[in-house]
Amino acid sequence: KIARDKAQKPVVLSMALCVRKPELIKAIMETGCREKADVLAKAVKSNMPKLTRAASTKYGAANIAKRVAEMASEKETPLLLSFLDNLAPVTDKTLPSDELIDACFEIQRNRPDSKGDLDASYIVPILSGMKRDALVQKLSDFVKGGDEMFKVSLRRMSERLGRYALIFRDEPDPSEPTLRGMSSCEQMVYLHRLDFQKVGIPQKRYLDAIRLCLEDEEVFNDRVVQATLDYISGKFLEGESLPLAYLRTIILVLSKHESLHSWICHVLLPRLVEGKIYEDKRQWEGWMRCAKMLEGGKDSGVSSLEAIQKLPEDKLAIYRAKYPKK
Repeated sequence: KIARDKAQKPVVLSMALCVRKPELIKAIMETGCREKADVLAKAVKSNMPKLTRAASTKYGAANIAKRVAEMASEKETPLLLSFLDNLAPVTDKTLPSDELIDACFEIQRNRPDSKGDLDASYIVPILSGMKRDALVQKLSDFVKGGDEMFKVSLRRMSERLGRYALIFRDEPDPSEPTLRGMSSCEQMVYLHRLDFQKVGIPQKRYLDAIRLCLEDEEVFNDRVVQATLDYISGKFLEGESLPLAYLRTIILVLSKHESLHSWICHVLLPRLVEGKIYEDKRQWEGWMRCAKMLEGGKDSGVSSLEAIQKLPEDKLAIYRAKYPKK
């Protein structure tokens, strides 16, 4: 702490000069990224909000983003990312501008990794300002990017949509998408619908991404999960196929959210029977497993027995052959 306090004053003074002469930012990043300069790097990051706010006010966020990116070497990438992140802080009431969004994509294209792949980290800061249909196309990149990248990207997409967390918003005009960001409910819906094979994601990673969301109960709480399952099942009744992970998610939810047991028993399972879930072998297996897990709770009034009895006679026979009534 003493070392950090000593580093603060010269860093603050240097950053003040950077607002007048942006080319000096290069020296700060270079020094902060040297070996054994951890204390200095922390001092630079802690003062980054002030620098980015002043620099973007004077030169424009998009302009200063591109200028700093041109100066930063590969080794200085962590501080460049910190700079970009602070250009679109969560505290801002306005969305990142289209100019800043375009600038971050340009930076991403100009800084491929050693394999020639694009690093999604460069566009994370502006995700809340992107159109939802564009975010859907990019979702697979964040799933591929590792757990931390994935969680940070989801947080950024939804950071200004807290009041829409339980809603899947409809585009006013589907032919001209205008919705920005992606609510928590929308994230879960699109993750389930992800064509993981088409985008080269292993099935395990697809399932793990959904599991990571379910484990973050602060964001993806029982109400968000219910809204997600409800929306997808409604689309199933309209003729859409259920996503591969759908029944698996219900099974995981049963162990996490007892508060949803009654709704699953009395609303969701009967709705899936209405949609003839038994015509899809894999989903039917999942449905039977869910029904079995909940069948024994009739004494408490929370039992899947009512849903089971809605099955056609031949399907009920298959269910009872697999799970005999005790």
